[in-house]
Amino acid sequence: MGTFRELPIISAPSQRFTTVLMDRRCDFLVEYNGTTNRWSFSLDVDGVPALAGRRIVVGVDLLSPFVLGVGRLIAFDWEQGAEPGRDELPAGKVRLLHYDPEDDAA
Repeated sequence: MGTFRELPIISAPSQRFTTVLMDRRCDFLVEYNGTTNRWSFSLDVDGVPALAGRRIVVGVDLLSPFVLGVGRLIAFDWEQGAEPGRDELPAGKVRLLHYDPEDDAA
């Protein structure tokens, strides 16, 4: 079975972090927009810009339309009905999870 790994989001309204997903370096910029009460992210894969301003919504693979080769990224509502607003994402009420489908083949 594949593995899930949480990408932790802190309460800072703008944050950068780097992680390795499926053997590729992924640089994230995660930002909160107070006007829309939503988080979004930009992503560079192996130093190449891949996504800019992708809104974080619950229950969909945020990467699937782009075929980036880094697995799946899904926001789950840990508390039923939670939306990824200013406090919910950093508090863990909504969690950003990476899924590596290659683990299914192993």
